[in-house]
Amino acid sequence: MHYHISPLDPHGHQFAVRLRIDVHTDDSIELKLPAWIPGSYMIRDFARNILDLRAESNGKALTLHAVDKQTWRIDCAEAAELTVHYQVYAFDLSVRSAYLDQFWGFFNNSSLCLAVAGRTDESVELTVELSEPCKHWRVATGMPRLSGEHYSAGRFRAESYEELIDYPFLLGDLGIHEFIAGGIKHAFVTAGRNFADVERICGDLARICEQQILLFEKQVPFKEYLFLTMVVGKGFGGLEHRNSTALMCSRRDLVSPGTRPNIDTDYRTFLSLCSHEYFHSWNIKTLKPNDFIPYSLAAEQYTRQLWFYEGITSYFDDFVLHEAGLIDAPTYLGLVGDTLARVHRGVGVDRHTVGDSSLQAWNRFYKQDENAPNAIVSYYAKGALIALCLDLFIRAESRDTLSLGQCMANLWRRYGATLQGTTDTTFAEFMQDEYGIHLHAFIDRAVNSTEPLPVAELLEQFGIAIERKPTQDDNGFGGRSAPTPLPVALGAKFKASMHGLELQVVFADEAAQEAGLSAQDRVIAIDNLQVTDSNMREVFERYQPGDVVIVHAFRRDELISVELIWQAPKLNNYVLKVVEPTHAKRWLKL
Repeated sequence: MHYHISPLDPHGHQFAVRLRIDVHTDDSIELKLPAWIPGSYMIRDFARNILDLRAESNGKALTLHAVDKQTWRIDCAEAAELTVHYQVYAFDLSVRSAYLDQFWGFFNNSSLCLAVAGRTDESVELTVELSEPCKHWRVATGMPRLSGEHYSAGRFRAESYEELIDYPFLLGDLGIHEFIAGGIKHAFVTAGRNFADVERICGDLARICEQQILLFEKQVPFKEYLFLTMVVGKGFGGLEHRNSTALMCSRRDLVSPGTRPNIDTDYRTFLSLCSHEYFHSWNIKTLKPNDFIPYSLAAEQYTRQLWFYEGITSYFDDFVLHEAGLIDAPTYLGLVGDTLARVHRGVGVDRHTVGDSSLQAWNRFYKQDENAPNAIVSYYAKGALIALCLDLFIRAESRDTLSLGQCMANLWRRYGATLQGTTDTTFAEFMQDEYGIHLHAFIDRAVNSTEPLPVAELLEQFGIAIERKPTQDDNGFGGRSAPTPLPVALGAKFKASMHGLELQVVFADEAAQEAGLSAQDRVIAIDNLQVTDSNMREVFERYQPGDVVIVHAFRRDELISVELIWQAPKLNNYVLKVVEPTHAKRWLKL
């Protein structure tokens, strides 16, 4: 089987795809496109973007008809070889699908390459040909190359369909910046207008990569690695692959030459994203749930282990930055505080277990609405807190001779290097067998109940105290002290709108909800005085907890009036501080 892909119509955002298939003795074959892409647990229905699908053999059209929303059957009796032609509409500016315009293009093969049913274990070849006016474009991918110069169009090969869809492609007038980390060639590749200080970025990425390679004791599951980065005005995302990651970031996330000598929030966010996706090279791409071996891409594929694969990765993405010397201890502790605040802002953490959150990612985590903080918990964020607890517990139990990082390296050696899948109990069993550390009860409670995690107690053992403080307002909560908190809280996240404050999230059992306000309501007046984004703080500062006010708001196009009783601000900021440096040095670099 051979795929041929070219940017047919950049202005119309269409790739042309041609698939040549040796038929053998089949009377018919079925072609399928995945409904989702590994790493992003939501049905995407990529097949909806296929246009003008047709098949021929020796110049003769073959009968082709749809079987379901993502499957087609071709009648091919007596045909030795057939060719399938189609176009793919590519205007999804994300890391999950495909995008094309006159400036650059990106695609995952799960969006472009139809699989031949029953033959997904066969090796395939793929040719990328650059049509006019894209001849000057460069091509970046981790897919093994058969022909063509490095970073050019050419012919590529994958050993199976599952491998084929794990190699994204980035095309365009690319910025290609190579560096060595851990003795392995890496490249930071950009598409989109930017002003990046590539020398500094590559240096910082090298430190992150080397730290992770050392963490996994130089067991590296790839021979080279690409950071394929789409730079836009506003955007964020990442998706892991076997020897690359597809990234999207805002232009301001990439530090420019001569600016921001320290790592600010925007640039740190980008580095953490890179660290997160790079860690996935071990923790989901090779070490993975048994539930995902093999991937079944026609419908949802469930596992309760996403807390482990995303949560542990989320713990290490920032911790690696600290270990690599890119962020100091106070900054890192602020990020831990941010995670605590995200998990506990809302009652979802008291209603939803992180095991159920993993299982229900398809229709709950990936389809969040305005009520999400009141209904669900993130397996990323709470999973990161579980990983924090595991790291501290392991260090304490082993008297500082062992860490979670060392355990992950050995776990990967046993299960990841051998591509042996894990079950819900694998990690606890491994820890007991390998180190005599008993984690079954803790992990069961942490994953399958809503009992609070012992974060404060474990941090205290390592000389870290948590102080809960009021937030600046209902929009701001995290891991830092607020300089001047408001005296009252609305109990809702809001944003400025043309005619007042639009409520985005209304938190359960807080002032706005108890008054009868809802998400998407537009508050226009409090006690008959107009409220705007510019005077909001001045209005709120007039009141004290327990004061009663009349709130006027629009719900859709209807004016409503409700009585609201102000509440005191909740202690939604989690501020972590080192109080015993000697103990803290067992975990942090001070």
